[in-house]
Amino acid sequence: MTDRRKLLCLTLLGGAFMPARGALAGDCPAQAQAAASVLLDRYVAAVNAHDTGPFAELFTEAYIQHSGRSPSGLAAQVENLRRIFAVMPDVQMSVEDRIIAGDKVVARNSFAATHTQPLQGIAPTGRRFVLRTIDIWRVENGKFAEHWDIVDTAGLQKQLRGE
Repeated sequence: MTDRRKLLCLTLLGGAFMPARGALAGDCPAQAQAAASVLLDRYVAAVNAHDTGPFAELFTEAYIQHSGRSPSGLAAQVENLRRIFAVMPDVQMSVEDRIIAGDKVVARNSFAATHTQPLQGIAPTGRRFVLRTIDIWRVENGKFAEHWDIVDTAGLQKQLRGE
C-alpha cells in the first residue's frame, strides 16, 4: 500500500488500524469503508433513538456544516437535532443508499414522521410524511468532520399541504 493510502486509512479509522499478521495490503481500504459504514449506522441509531448523547463520538468538535441552515460545531449539531426532534417527535431515519469512497460517506436518506407540530410555516395536519435528503460527510479520525446536503423541501411542502 502506498504511504498516501496508509495515511488515508489511518485518518479514516482514527489511527486505530493495525493490519493483522499476514493481512493483505488492500485490506485497509475495505476496513476503512466498513468503519465509515458503521459510523453512519451509529448516527442513524442515535437519530432513531432521539439521543444526541453519542454525538461527541460521531462528530468532530470542529464539525463544519455547509448547508447554511445551522451553524458549524458539535454543539450546534446537537442543538440542530434537538430542534428536529421537537418539530418531528416521532421522526425515524432510514438510509436508502450509501456510497463510501475515500474519506467521504454519501447517503440517500429518508426521515419519516407525523405532522404534529408547525413545520415549514404549515399548521399541523396529522399526516404522515417523508423528508428525503442526500448527505455527504467527510470522515476524519473516525468521526464526521464536514457535511453537505440536499434536502427535498419542495417534496416535503407538497406532502404537508396534501398535494
